[in-house]
Amino acid sequence: MEDRFRELAEPYALGVLDRPDAEGFERHLASGCRPCRTSVELQRRLAEGLGQGTAPVAPSASLKQQVLDLAEAPAVPVRLDAYAWEEMVPGIRASVLREDPVRGMRACLVWASPGARMERHRHLGDENILVLQGGIRDERGTYGPGEICRSRTGSVHSEEAMPGDDCVCYVIYYGGHEPPD
Repeated sequence: MEDRFRELAEPYALGVLDRPDAEGFERHLASGCRPCRTSVELQRRLAEGLGQGTAPVAPSASLKQQVLDLAEAPAVPVRLDAYAWEEMVPGIRASVLREDPVRGMRACLVWASPGARMERHRHLGDENILVLQGGIRDERGTYGPGEICRSRTGSVHSEEAMPGDDCVCYVIYYGGHEPPD
């Protein structure tokens, strides 16, 4: 039984045990198990030391602004009937929510039917796609609600709405895109 308690020392020290296991481990510690007590003390000292000696790194002004731009996404569930839509390609509609020509930024709500596809294109600037509902995939992965598909300047990819529900995304373009050479 002691082996089971030794396995619990690290998660106990980090505070991640559920209540019944934590209470059982505390009873075990109170019984005087020196190896478990020593392990807990060591794990706590190690955890306290994480990050010490390193200076915090401030995000670049550009990254900070992109995060602030994403924070302006519409709340979910999105009322699709509240927006004026323009079809970009079959099955994919967009509504421009905000533009900042000085920064070369355009924020759009994009609504795609399952299986709708944006053909391969090259990014002339960064693009951040925050999935609000449904899902999309590209050559790099699959993205669901709350996840961000980020494309850097110069990258080439295509996007496809996942099967199932309609996909709604908050998309921020910095620059533009063009078909690949």
